Amino acid sequence: MHSKFLSDSNTFYRRYCPVLILLLGALLRLLYLSRVPGGLHQDEAFVLLNSYDLLHEGRDSAGYAFPIYMSSWGDGQSAMYSWLLTPLLLLNKGIPTTFLGRLPQALVGILTLWCVYCLVKEMFGHTAGLWALFALSVCPWHIMACRWALDANMAPGFLMFGLYFFVRGMNDNRYLLLSALFYGLSLYCYAVIWPMLPILLALQVCYGIRYHKIHCNRYSVLSVLLLFVLALPLLLFVLVNQGLLPEIALPWITIPKTQRYRGGEIAFSLSSVYANFKNTAHLLLLQDTGSPYDFLPPWGLFYDIGRLFILIGIVCMLYRLIRSVRQHVFCWEFFLFAQLMGGGITSLLVTARMHQINDLYIPLVLCEAYGIWKCSCFLKGKSQSLGRIFTGCTTAFFLICLVLFQKDYYTKYAETTNAYFSQGVEDCVAYSMKQCKTLGLTTISAEKATQWPRLLLYTRTLPSQYLATVTYDVAPAPAAFTTADGIRVNTRINYDTISTDSIYIIYYTEADLFKDRFTLTPFYDWYVAVPK
Repeated sequence: MHSKFLSDSNTFYRRYCPVLILLLGALLRLLYLSRVPGGLHQDEAFVLLNSYDLLHEGRDSAGYAFPIYMSSWGDGQSAMYSWLLTPLLLLNKGIPTTFLGRLPQALVGILTLWCVYCLVKEMFGHTAGLWALFALSVCPWHIMACRWALDANMAPGFLMFGLYFFVRGMNDNRYLLLSALFYGLSLYCYAVIWPMLPILLALQVCYGIRYHKIHCNRYSVLSVLLLFVLALPLLLFVLVNQGLLPEIALPWITIPKTQRYRGGEIAFSLSSVYANFKNTAHLLLLQDTGSPYDFLPPWGLFYDIGRLFILIGIVCMLYRLIRSVRQHVFCWEFFLFAQLMGGGITSLLVTARMHQINDLYIPLVLCEAYGIWKCSCFLKGKSQSLGRIFTGCTTAFFLICLVLFQKDYYTKYAETTNAYFSQGVEDCVAYSMKQCKTLGLTTISAEKATQWPRLLLYTRTLPSQYLATVTYDVAPAPAAFTTADGIRVNTRINYDTISTDSIYIIYYTEADLFKDRFTLTPFYDWYVAVPK
């Protein structure tokens, strides 16, 4: 009887426990995905707009055919998110929705959970893998990052996919091909990781060669060639935007020249590197960026208990790594260290704001899980009962933090972000378009804060129509454009010349200017002002 109980417990622990944690993580990332945050962030709107344009006309909002880098905002936006979203729009007959727009990020996030479990299990065993899966599943940063369609948030997941197959490639070099594929695709997720990735790969490859885990064979050679082929369009993109090559425009791919190249944002001076270091330290210690939708106090990135285990994990990792170097033996902890190094390089080269250094966060969660696992192993070495008590208490504490975090996320955080994500603007645009048809009006004037990507998206204005009718304020920002229905949309309002020939979309603070001559219809914090 006793042996059967132990066998059943072991089966549950090894077979079902990972699945249950994964289901919890999936639920946290998919529940009310289209409603919290409410509305769409302006960068989300551009991702959806470019996907909609690619699906219907094979080009982005600036008119480039299948660009390897989107021209959003003039200084660009990574293309991977829009590429992944484009076929998903077919699920809704080609019409973008908030849920579909956020679904790729949520799915990549869920796959990342399983990838992290498999990765850490491969390196340190099943128990360590479970802690990694659990720590990332309940991590506040990862839950929040998976719930909005920001192109930059694709990068951490693809970097983990690349790392997992690299680790598998240590024992079977065939997996290096998949590693090269995902590392190459990660370059299309976020441009900030471009300087870091070659250094990270050099560290990993040299370590693998040093301990005879990677050999010069057809798989390693093909992996290098595959990575080069994937990186080549982006290398050409850099040369084009440095003025060394002309823009490359082919029917099936475009390497565009953006209006504002962001290569100058990389720090090259010691003073800039030091300033970026201080910004990173401020972000990680105080967990504040000034943007209320980045963090949810007091839970921060990892909860306070998570930050404690991160410190423990880093100390244990460094101890094990230094010991292995002295003994000239291979250790998997090197790969944790390399990921931290990669994230650290990024944080020194760019101004550390929330999403600019997101390649650092999953490595920190891996250190957190490693710290929990090491504490558990140490206590179990003293006493099995003590180890079980630690496991139970730690799990319970994280789950309590998760419940309280979720309560705040769906209340305080939702109320705050709904305003920043312009909840109600989509309803305003739909209502305004309907009223134009009813009243025979041909002009809609929108408050500048609605942001023109949202207006293009919500009016379903494709590049051919937009580029043929747009007038610019300061390019690429339009002053006005005409929809396919013949309605002229002004992207800002001159409050000194309010006309009853136009319908207005305004923020609630301006309602008094319109209440006498217009009928005001509220949509959350926004109003549609229709001439009486």
